[in-house]
Amino acid sequence: MKFRLDPFPQVSETLLNSLLNARILIFSIVVAKIMLDRLYKYAVIINPLGYDTTGEPMLDILEYQNPTSANEVFYALNSYGPKGRQAYLTYLLYDVVFVIARSAPVIVICTWAYKKAPAAVRPGAWIPLLNMFVDLFESFMLFGLIKAFPHRSKVAELITSYVIRFKWLTFQLTLGVMFISLMVGIYYGFHGLLADSVVMERERQQKVAAREKVQDVLNRSAARRAAAGASDRSEAVKKDS
Repeated sequence: MKFRLDPFPQVSETLLNSLLNARILIFSIVVAKIMLDRLYKYAVIINPLGYDTTGEPMLDILEYQNPTSANEVFYALNSYGPKGRQAYLTYLLYDVVFVIARSAPVIVICTWAYKKAPAAVRPGAWIPLLNMFVDLFESFMLFGLIKAFPHRSKVAELITSYVIRFKWLTFQLTLGVMFISLMVGIYYGFHGLLADSVVMERERQQKVAAREKVQDVLNRSAARRAAAGASDRSEAVKKDS
């Protein structure tokens, strides 16, 4: 069994073939941008103090923090108040759409750049997919905790804290794969252009050689005709004399 970074190469290939479409990518980017604007809008409703030093809204809410215990999750949800928790439910719906929409271009970047790379070193789409599913599961857990509030489930709260941290780990891995993919894409793109230029130069030389060969044949043919014409004239002069 050969070593591969991508344990699901067929899934990666299927996703790439399905998503590598300009209309799909543009649509997903536009949807992700619209959803991101909505997320910022609702984030400051959830946490009215979520502004930076310049007065711009930030995503300073639970899922963008790093809770390490069940109590931290509960206290964060409690601090938002009834209005903030209700806004959080709407926020999570937009977040689900945002996560799915932003995953399309991310998957394409993480897979398309490696098309010419050896199969063993292709990371595939499984890391971005894992991040997407973890993010969606996080939204599901938060939705359940908010709907059940003020009733507590310390087990669910603890699982949510682990899921949030695991989401950020997979997100960082996804960013790393994207960065490497861009470098790989530039590398193979440059070498592809170089190889194309070599092929084009070889074809140009072959065309020049072919033209020279044809010209040489034409010159020889013209020389033979000229020699034959001179011979005919010489014989005609001899006959006349």
